[in-house]
Amino acid sequence: MTEVHRSACGALRNLVYGKANDDNKIALKNCGGIPALVRLLRKTTDLEIRELVTGVLWNLSSCDALKMPIIQDALAVLTNAVIIPHSGWENSPLQDDHKLQLHSSQVLRNATGCLRNVSSAGEEARRRMRECDGLTDALLYVIQSALGSSEIDSKTVENCVCILRNLSYRLAAETSQGQQMGTDELDGLLCGDANGKDTESSGCWGKKKKKKKSQDQWDGVGPLPDCAEPPKGIQMLWHPSIVKPYLTLLSECSNPDTLEGAAGALQNLAAGSWKWSVYIRAAVRKEKGLPILVELLRIDNDRVVCAVATALRNMALDVRNKELIEKASVFQCHKRQNLVLLNLLALEGSSRGQLVQEEKVAQDLVQLMG
Repeated sequence: MTEVHRSACGALRNLVYGKANDDNKIALKNCGGIPALVRLLRKTTDLEIRELVTGVLWNLSSCDALKMPIIQDALAVLTNAVIIPHSGWENSPLQDDHKLQLHSSQVLRNATGCLRNVSSAGEEARRRMRECDGLTDALLYVIQSALGSSEIDSKTVENCVCILRNLSYRLAAETSQGQQMGTDELDGLLCGDANGKDTESSGCWGKKKKKKKSQDQWDGVGPLPDCAEPPKGIQMLWHPSIVKPYLTLLSECSNPDTLEGAAGALQNLAAGSWKWSVYIRAAVRKEKGLPILVELLRIDNDRVVCAVATALRNMALDVRNKELIEKASVFQCHKRQNLVLLNLLALEGSSRGQLVQEEKVAQDLVQLMG
């Protein structure tokens, strides 16, 4: 029976590979294929079969119509049977001497690739993944275990970072913790000040007047308000402790997709006036992350530069950050801005999408410079 499972899963993996085979993917789903694959993954101990099954699920996950069905049928099993035990996270039932090699695990690579795809399926997908016990903890453990090693550029780390970037999107609006805030606090998405000050003028960088310090304010020094317990689960997505691994990736990694994902996660976390966004901006300053972001404006990859520029714009909602960014980046920002504007003039034949991305980089840098 093992050989039959291997042959069947291998054939299915080939039949559902690539966007050209989306009809085959739908057909597989319509005949109950996703639950059947999940049942096999749950019960088999054969490593090759587990690699094949997760490979089929990864291929299926590229079809938009199948992302929610995969979350409904496979999320819990992929998390509990693959990602947690293969990650080496401390709650794993595997003993240290039996743990699989983290980044050489094709099963883990496939499973994180599948969840990376389905994490882009919208608000309900993000909600279910955020609430999946152990998922965030294990993904962060994978990233942290790769820091300082040659595995930092691996596809598995890239997948984990991109999942966390997607799960970090609209946290204030989509989580119960964020919804406990007042409406006014959510409305200050770009023009709210991050140092707890009231605005006298209508401009983002207008004249300010001081306000009494509240318990929710934190400037990067000392213990966090209302945070006696170490973060776990969904709390790890927004806790300032997540800043350090993201910044280490940005300073040590050479994989552009991982760089874009880490910058995008910080961009998401630093947006708006939610108290945790304020804390994230302070933590980036405390960890000396602003020069790391500024330096990445020089990289020869527009997608990375776009994510970094927008992250810096959000960091600059904090007045102290804005001053530090201006001091560190005046030359590099102007240099990059000029290159972007010159590229715009030379892109008459380019697609609208490319033009929009170039314009966004230029606008973010112009706004950053005030």
